[in-house]
Amino acid sequence: MTANHCANIFAGLLPLEVTLILYGLGGVTFPIMAFLLVEGFHYTSNLRAYALRLGIFAAIAQVPYSLLWGATPNVLFTLLVGLLVLWVQRRNFFSGAGLLAVVLACLLTAPFDWGGIGPVMIYLMALDRPSKRGILSALAVACVAVLLPALSYLLQTGGDGASLITGEMGVGAFNTIEVLGWRWAMVGQVLYAGIGFSLAALLLWHYNGQRGRSMKWFFYAYYPGHLLVLWALAVLALGW
Repeated sequence: MTANHCANIFAGLLPLEVTLILYGLGGVTFPIMAFLLVEGFHYTSNLRAYALRLGIFAAIAQVPYSLLWGATPNVLFTLLVGLLVLWVQRRNFFSGAGLLAVVLACLLTAPFDWGGIGPVMIYLMALDRPSKRGILSALAVACVAVLLPALSYLLQTGGDGASLITGEMGVGAFNTIEVLGWRWAMVGQVLYAGIGFSLAALLLWHYNGQRGRSMKWFFYAYYPGHLLVLWALAVLALGW
């Protein structure tokens, strides 16, 4: 996450190779966040408190996020909507309720960071839990969303290179690796899937189902905290 954000913010200052590697490493973040959300939903004893906590930190993080990337809702809002999808799926209000919730969530989060495709990944991971097939399905969908537009552009088959992952991850937003030029930005998208998703698959595949040391407050605080630090560094380095 931090690597990807650094690549986006400082793309004009860092060496090209460093920028692309950092951007590629960022691909590991959302699959793990989605997986942890699914696990947290499964194990939580107080869903309302879980949702409230996620919403509060999403709101807090939106301040530094907006300073960096404008009004695009940050990824925690996408996770919050994904949590709602999981709740609808569990309640099973009627046949196909979960699927309908995913469709509506995709439409709602379309302008969000990792919106659109994010709720689909969360749904797939939960649908086949605890089997790991859901993880692979979710990553396959993400790969299609990232690689198809990027490869279409690189192979010059008529695509415009716009990623199906919207928000901050989508090339075309200001303050991203687009400053390197569209071709290098699309190479970054390929690395995002190739490096990041591969690492995510490796890590999640070896998950043993056991809870480790609780660090939830650290991770909640880290997201807005690191954005604020990066914004301050950007002010100093780039003179915003």
